[in-house]
Amino acid sequence: MSLKIAYYMFATLLATFAFAETPCKDQPEDLYFYQDQILALSKKVSTATELKQQMARPLGCLLEAYKTNDDFLTQYVAGSCLQRLMGGPEIVGFKKTRKHEIIYESLFNLQLSSGDILTKSEVAALASGKWMEYIKFCRGTVTEELCKELLPTNERIKQQNELLGATSMLVLKSAYLHFSGDAKNQVLAQIKRLYQETSRSSVIKRRVIEEIYKDLQNPPIELRGS
Repeated sequence: MSLKIAYYMFATLLATFAFAETPCKDQPEDLYFYQDQILALSKKVSTATELKQQMARPLGCLLEAYKTNDDFLTQYVAGSCLQRLMGGPEIVGFKKTRKHEIIYESLFNLQLSSGDILTKSEVAALASGKWMEYIKFCRGTVTEELCKELLPTNERIKQQNELLGATSMLVLKSAYLHFSGDAKNQVLAQIKRLYQETSRSSVIKRRVIEEIYKDLQNPPIELRGS
């Protein structure tokens, strides 16, 4: 190994360690910085493993802000950054580039390799933030039945990409566990249809809906009669 390569590896490791020791910040400008830092890695790193390692911390900071921060603006910015990184549609002022495609591919592969995609994955963390955002809006303002109408529809989930569609499925699972009565039964029927209709060619979405369906079979749920 040449001295130059060894120095580069040491400098990269030192910078990564220093960042890991720094507490996450949650101001909007910090969240945009984390997003840009992740996108910049697509040009800086040379291997998929290196990309995964170096984006873990800024991605974790975005997910933490989205899941746990009570400030509306902070949650909105963190959620918007995460959706763009996970292949969300273009919005005014932000245009997807090849950098976004590379990060999406890396996140896609991370979900494939996850040993517990329903609770310990990036899509699970994003879904947790989305659910918190959802219940904060619904709590004490509208009835459960009306709130159910704001959930992602099956048609919407089919149109979404693998990561965002899987996230929406996990939001439905949270709704099923949270709701009661007719609202709960309607969400369950929606989950059953997704189980029946989600193609195996949609690898991530299929895996997620199968695992959700398996989890909800305690007590067993029947496909027929939905």
